Amino acid sequence: MEYLKAAYSLISLIKETNLTILASTDKLVKTPNYMFIKNNDSIVQEVKMTAFCNEFVNNTLRNIPSQAFVMTDIATMDVKGQKLTYVLYKGYHSKIEKGLVFYQLINQETFEPIESLQFSNVEDNIFYQIKAPQKEESSCNAMETDKEIKGGKSIVFFIGHMDEERLIYDIQRLIFDTVNNVKNHTKLHFEFIINISRFGGKPSADLLSKVEAIDEFTQKNLYPEYPNVTFTFEFENEEK
Repeated sequence: MEYLKAAYSLISLIKETNLTILASTDKLVKTPNYMFIKNNDSIVQEVKMTAFCNEFVNNTLRNIPSQAFVMTDIATMDVKGQKLTYVLYKGYHSKIEKGLVFYQLINQETFEPIESLQFSNVEDNIFYQIKAPQKEESSCNAMETDKEIKGGKSIVFFIGHMDEERLIYDIQRLIFDTVNNVKNHTKLHFEFIINISRFGGKPSADLLSKVEAIDEFTQKNLYPEYPNVTFTFEFENEEK
């Protein structure tokens, strides 16, 4: 379950970085660009970025062992004629194919936070080479169900593979991609059904156990981060 654990770890690192920045906003006045690098022992090292560019990031990662990092910047945007200032956080993990982007609105003069940390979008992880199982991706299709949900949608994903290791990997990736695709649709609730097929045979006890663990982890750790989603897991070839 490394993929989902890595995703949760990255979200936590972004939140921790935001708290660190908000506790010492005066430093942003002089230098808005930092890297907060988490190593395999979960120790976070702060690095001042002398250049806000990919080359600096890559050089830093070559010299400092890491499992994940977050880099910061300050930017402004115009919303209905109003100029808003925010701290931008871009986070990447060595086991996830996508990076997460969050932002924190701040007062332009005092740097005090306005509202809470907000999710923005996902983007390709260009800083780590992700090691996925050496099998082709699982077959996956989505379809909206006939179930009517007031203020929401019910969608079923049909996902399958002959190789259980690849299947487990792709189920986790599907969950990660899905929750981030709908996170900003806060006024809608999404019920997702993941219909799992073990092509060429029945699901093994190990596969059943791992999916159960994914279900428990999702409910415990991801539901609080993505309150507008629920997941149900079912096996197409499960013995009755």
